[in-house]
Amino acid sequence: MDGEGGAGTSGTRGGQIATTILVMESAASIFAAFCPSWFTTRSPFFHEQSARAGNVQSIRQGWIAATLLTLPTGVAASFLVGSWLPAIGSVIISAVMIGGYEYSISHPATAVPADPPAWVAGLSWGAAKG
Repeated sequence: MDGEGGAGTSGTRGGQIATTILVMESAASIFAAFCPSWFTTRSPFFHEQSARAGNVQSIRQGWIAATLLTLPTGVAASFLVGSWLPAIGSVIISAVMIGGYEYSISHPATAVPADPPAWVAGLSWGAAKG
C-alpha cells in the first residue's frame, strides 16, 4: 500500500485508523450473526445439553464462516484507505473472537465463590447497593 487512499480523509492516518476500528466492530457483528454469545457458550445450559457436541460443531462452523467474511472485508478496506491496518485489524479481531469462543467452550461458567476476592466483589451490582 502506498498510503494514498480514496476520497475524503480516508487516506490520512486518522482515516486509516477509523476504518480499522469500523472493520473490527463490524467483524464482531458478523461473528454474532453466525454464533451464540460467549455468555451462552459458557452457560451450564449449553454444556449440559445432550446435543453439546453438535452445538460445538455449529459454533466452529459459524466462526469459520464469519472469518471468511471478515478477512476479505479487512483487505477490501485496506485497498480503499491505502493501508494494511484494516486487514491487520480483521486478523486480530478474528483471532480474539475465535479465542473467546474456544475459551468459552472449554471453560464452562461456575458459581462465584461465597467469599470472592475483593476485586470480584467490587464488580457485583448487589455490592453497590450496600
